[in-house]
Amino acid sequence: MHMEVTSKSIGETTIIYVDGDLTTNSSPVAEAEINQILEGTATNVVINVEKVNFIASTGLRIILVLGKRLKGDGLNLILCSMNETNKSVFKISGFLKLFPVFETEEEAIESL
Repeated sequence: MHMEVTSKSIGETTIIYVDGDLTTNSSPVAEAEINQILEGTATNVVINVEKVNFIASTGLRIILVLGKRLKGDGLNLILCSMNETNKSVFKISGFLKLFPVFETEEEAIESL
């Protein structure tokens, strides 16, 4: 199963790109990679999920834990480029009320 997490920094924002589905098997790998990327940094985070076709409950947990951690530090977690299926999962789970979701990466960055 293919899973890749990459990132880039723009000013005080870290953009994380997730390429692959966040399933029960891949979510721990993604979580470890995201934590490694953010280790020792204090930045707002935009997660670009354009290449994620499926998010399981374990993937939602990663987002929830990261969002709480960032909020505790006075920082923001924003998601962008989400497909309709994942938007539906976020809506049903109540995550659209917890985290801003933007259509594009540019809109997400501008919102900070």
